[in-house]
Amino acid sequence: MSALEEILAESLPCRTVREDKLRGRLNHCYLVLTEDDAVRSKLCRMIAKIALCPNGGCGKCDVCEKIDDGAYTALNIADKDKMSVEDVKLLIEDTFFTGFDGDLKAYVVTNMQGMNERAQNKFLKTLEEPSDGVVFVLGAQSPRSVLATIYSRCKKLNFEGFTVDQLKETLEEETPWGVARDGLDREEVIERAAACAFGSYTRAKKLASDAEFARLFALVADILLKMTDSKKLDEQLARLAPYKNDLSAVLDMTETVLGLLLSGEGGEFGAIEGLKSTFDTASVVNSLGLVASAKRKVESNCNAQSVLDALFLGILEVKYLCRR
Repeated sequence: MSALEEILAESLPCRTVREDKLRGRLNHCYLVLTEDDAVRSKLCRMIAKIALCPNGGCGKCDVCEKIDDGAYTALNIADKDKMSVEDVKLLIEDTFFTGFDGDLKAYVVTNMQGMNERAQNKFLKTLEEPSDGVVFVLGAQSPRSVLATIYSRCKKLNFEGFTVDQLKETLEEETPWGVARDGLDREEVIERAAACAFGSYTRAKKLASDAEFARLFALVADILLKMTDSKKLDEQLARLAPYKNDLSAVLDMTETVLGLLLSGEGGEFGAIEGLKSTFDTASVVNSLGLVASAKRKVESNCNAQSVLDALFLGILEVKYLCRR
């Protein structure tokens, strides 16, 4: 078992379902909530394994071995980014058939945010009147990704993220030897990635392997420092033109820079030290709220440039109002 899997196996979502299984109180539907895409996918699979295994996911029995080999017919995994009404219809129809490997069947849907309202409504009736011997494990980025009627019928399993030490442990195992970048050796690259990921494995993994990280980090920090008034805002935002097709990267990095500023853990980054004179705690907290709002707008397919313009204008106003 990898370091990542060992950490997830002891996480609250897995412990909760393991306890439910061993007490004979499995819920018919679990909802795993985390924005960390890679972790959500792994957690959903691990929870389904816990539900199906007679011993709560022992990793040693025939059931666990078949699941690990992808040969357990009573486990159905839908991990498409998007699921249509027809996809949901096929999944529902499958629940009517008894599995060959046992009495319990598990259905995993890792990306509920990729299921539109019509598809979710089609899925709803199955959750309202579940077939005997069926457990659903759904994954979503946030409660907003799921219809309220579905949300209310699930047992919620929130994954709050990793500690810096846990991220370092996983990166030590997964980062290739010989990695050196931006004047940092492998250990320093891992240290920086873990510190800047704010609990996200997906982000830490990317930061440890993506040479573009240092450039974007410095750019966003410099823009936040230099956008002192509305006249300079357009000039500064123009510097983000190379990232016009990757708004999520800009939003994630803005969140990272502000988060380090708030936590006080970014002392080794000169860019963070420079920002401390222009942001107080209140302005950072409010700015992080604006980033969260911008992410919701992106989920709703709002115009990317409009979202970016509104975000940085809002941060500029917050800086001014909070320091008056």
